[in-house]
Amino acid sequence: SRLVRRRAAWPSAPPAPRPSAAMSGGGQVAAVEQAVRERKEEHKAARREAVAERRSVAQSSSVCKQRRRTLAVVQRRRKGQEAAWKAAQRNLELCRKKGWSTEGAKGRLAAARKRLVEESRAETVASRELRSARSERATATKAAQLVNVRRDRAGDRLKLEALRLRQAWAAVASRVVGERRLKALQAKQEAQRRELAARQREAAQQLEARLQEEVSSLKRKTVEKARDETVKRQHRASAYSAALRSWEPLHADKFHRAGASAMKAKSEDPDYSNRQSVLRPRWKRHEFTIVYLHQFCSNGTNYVDWKPHYFFSQTKLPYLSLKVTLPTAKAIPITAHDGCKQYAWYDYKTDHDGKREDMLESNSLRETRDRIFGILDREIELLSGDASRVFLGGASQGCCTALHCALTYPRVLGGFVGVVGHLLSSSPLPKGKKNLPIYLYNGKADEVMRWTWVRETYKRFKEAGYTNVNIKAEEGVTHGKTERKEREWILDFLHQVIPKESKKG
Repeated sequence: SRLVRRRAAWPSAPPAPRPSAAMSGGGQVAAVEQAVRERKEEHKAARREAVAERRSVAQSSSVCKQRRRTLAVVQRRRKGQEAAWKAAQRNLELCRKKGWSTEGAKGRLAAARKRLVEESRAETVASRELRSARSERATATKAAQLVNVRRDRAGDRLKLEALRLRQAWAAVASRVVGERRLKALQAKQEAQRRELAARQREAAQQLEARLQEEVSSLKRKTVEKARDETVKRQHRASAYSAALRSWEPLHADKFHRAGASAMKAKSEDPDYSNRQSVLRPRWKRHEFTIVYLHQFCSNGTNYVDWKPHYFFSQTKLPYLSLKVTLPTAKAIPITAHDGCKQYAWYDYKTDHDGKREDMLESNSLRETRDRIFGILDREIELLSGDASRVFLGGASQGCCTALHCALTYPRVLGGFVGVVGHLLSSSPLPKGKKNLPIYLYNGKADEVMRWTWVRETYKRFKEAGYTNVNIKAEEGVTHGKTERKEREWILDFLHQVIPKESKKG
């Protein structure tokens, strides 16, 4: 049945097209027609050969069935004789046990053995004949498969030649139609070319007029912009001169200063321990907050009194929506300095003079962390609970402390900025903070926190899979002279993290 189905699927020769005499294709079409006739004959011969091979396979299969039946009959006879032989053996053993005469039993056993040998030989001959028949059937099947392959290939070649013939006649017809269409298209194209040339001349004239108008407008805008820039520079220069005359720092007029301040202190040596200074936008409610921690032995009033311009720039950060919270560390005795009290975020147990990381006292760091957590909670609450609009940062020891707090704070903040600091060995790197924007700025000439070992602490970020860590180390920048660089780095961080659609002043 499978061979019958395959025969039904055999390709038949497609009819060759019969073009009219007016569509004479010349020698190329005649050659293709001759090839089609040859492929037809080749395909017919292959089909006849395939039919003969199928008959041979069917005959071999019939012989195999007959040999299998013969073998089955011989095997049944051999098994019967084997059973008779075993019965004769048991009978002989019984006669010996009972003491009876064994002559008859021996004769029956010999006759049974002889018949068993004859049947075994017959089974061997039948098996050999069956294997031979199967081999002949396999050979016939393989030959039939090869013939089928040749037949299929002949059919494919016939289809290909028929397709070529149709393509040849289609090419002849296409040439005739194409020549007529080409003449019509050439005439149409010439008309369109003349029309397009007229349009191009008109468009060129309009473009020239518009270009002159745009140049004039651009010149006017350039002059107006230069005039505006001159006015703004004069205004900034006047404001700066007024600030110098009044001993006010740059951009102090952009903020309302509150909290601890050296200018408002009543004594010459005020105590700023655990106090807080704040810079608020003067003319509007704040939309973002940065909590910034000062260096070791410094205090937050320095930024409020003398450095408000660290958090504002007319060109890079003209936003008046930023609140700056500047806490001052608690005055604590420093173990490495023989118990001398300093404003410090944590106690130093050792002083390696910048050669490697110093050991710290964990309880003092934990106390500072809890205080910073409280400040962050209040600032987030003031911004309707949106932690993404609160940033944390610091310089030197303040950087180390702030980075530790940003990584251990329960919520994800909007970003972190660190100046001339490093990652503490005791600071964890939780998986939930992998996408926290972290900006770290260091000087390669830093003699207090040397870049040779500081960069090794930053490698922990990459090992923990942190993907948003931005590290910038500049040549020639030391630890003690970072005033200009600290402002530049803070403004660069704020420019990156505050959205550009934030309202401008």
